[in-house]
Amino acid sequence: MEKRGFWNYENKLVTIFFFSIGFVFFDRLALNYLVPFIQKDFALTNTQIGLLGSALAITWAISGPLGGYLSDRVKNQKLVLAFFIFAFSLVSLLQGLAGSFAMLFILRLIMGVLEGPVTPITQGMLAVESSEKRRGFNVGFTMNTGNAIFGSFLAPLILVGIANAFDWRTSFYLTIIPGLILTFFIMKTLRNPQKEAVSAKSSTASSEKVSFREVMKHRNIWLSIVTFSFFMIYVMAFQIFGPVYLVNSKQFTTGTMSIVMAAFGAGFAIFGVLVPAISDRIGRKPTSLIFGILSIFTPLAVVYLDSVGLIVALVFLFSSGMGVGALLMSVIPTESVPLKYAGVTVGLTIGIGELFGGVLNPILSGIAADAFGLSAPLLISSAAALFCFIFSLFFQETAPVKVRVNKEIDIVV
Repeated sequence: MEKRGFWNYENKLVTIFFFSIGFVFFDRLALNYLVPFIQKDFALTNTQIGLLGSALAITWAISGPLGGYLSDRVKNQKLVLAFFIFAFSLVSLLQGLAGSFAMLFILRLIMGVLEGPVTPITQGMLAVESSEKRRGFNVGFTMNTGNAIFGSFLAPLILVGIANAFDWRTSFYLTIIPGLILTFFIMKTLRNPQKEAVSAKSSTASSEKVSFREVMKHRNIWLSIVTFSFFMIYVMAFQIFGPVYLVNSKQFTTGTMSIVMAAFGAGFAIFGVLVPAISDRIGRKPTSLIFGILSIFTPLAVVYLDSVGLIVALVFLFSSGMGVGALLMSVIPTESVPLKYAGVTVGLTIGIGELFGGVLNPILSGIAADAFGLSAPLLISSAAALFCFIFSLFFQETAPVKVRVNKEIDIVV
């Protein structure tokens, strides 16, 4: 009999995925915070900095949808997940041994191949195992809070601290340790989802048999892809070039830069779980609009303000818009289609979002920075957040509580 207390399987799954997603983004974003150190060793241009960000994203964009496809079809999902986490941890360590820009670029390509499948696999499993009333919270806690605490809050503080105390290479060497720990707990604790129970879990998607081709005609899927692409442009432009701008243009110390970026991470961690939880109550669409508009002002605060205290406070406040990311990437797509397509749908949304936000955007932003100054990528970031907000206006509501109410109204009428 399954344990019904707090430490039930759903909470165990959420906890392990919280650390798994957190570690993925800790590794992914590590380079952003260490760029000021690496730039000196390798004499990197802004275009090369953008290329390093794009290298991981381009292979992530390919492996993400493939990982989602794999997640929907393999029987032993936990073994596949454990393999990818162990493998990218090993490659992360090898980044510390890179002796040139070219070697670091190749390692980033490999990292993207191995990290890309982790998110769709975890979110596909979570979509099946989550109770409806907690789906927004579970996704928000794993995707947003896990990402934020480890990737955006702890990473700049820990990695910059280690780099200042030792060197940037040591920061990469230590990443193998959490990878080994996570691999152990995934194999020990996780179970493979019962796929025959998937259809019974969904109240928002039709129970009729539909093909993947029909799934891709759904308005919300295309809107998720478009909005998440702009969301990724906003996030990646800010996180890749924000640290460089603060150090090179604002003349902040690396320690002050890490505090500003950690404030963004702290806000992301807190609001990243609160915003999706709020969407469980008031609906996905109004939540994405209310908080999404705040993202527009995050890069602008860094560009146009000089007071460190004010920048930190406003970056923390405006980072609440990051809570919308999980809705666009995972919650809305999985609630719009039968759950058996959850993995591949999330993977496709992530993959295309990565293509525009993670691959093309860093390259173009780097070129813009070399041509017009380091403020250009941050202005691009703000513009992308605006477009994300505009397209969010056209979503169809998917939150079970709102869909249920709408159905009851239709019956009465």
